[in-house]
Amino acid sequence: EAVVSTQSTGNADCGEKRMIVRAAENLSTQPVDEDMRKNYSCEPQKCYTLKCTDDDDDLFDEKLEETQFHPDLFHCLKEGASSDAIAAMSSTPYGFVDNISTWLFATKVLTFS
Repeated sequence: EAVVSTQSTGNADCGEKRMIVRAAENLSTQPVDEDMRKNYSCEPQKCYTLKCTDDDDDLFDEKLEETQFHPDLFHCLKEGASSDAIAAMSSTPYGFVDNISTWLFATKVLTFS
């Protein structure tokens, strides 16, 4: 396991075509501290690291400086990851990662049903 993730509390306010994922690198079996997690904005055409945290009252739309836009969450998470995490992520079949993303968006749609 290279990354642990969960949905953000900001998802209730970001609409049905966008999802906020909280994630952190984790190469061990130990839990990750909440302050180590970052928020990532995921939309159908782009993903990027957000400046805000779940403790902020901001609207979850400001991109973290010195980060880039990416076509998907997989590539977004690789930005800033350690070489060990990148190696673990690269050995994961892309089809698996794509299925996880599809399921995350599918459950997001259920919240608006």
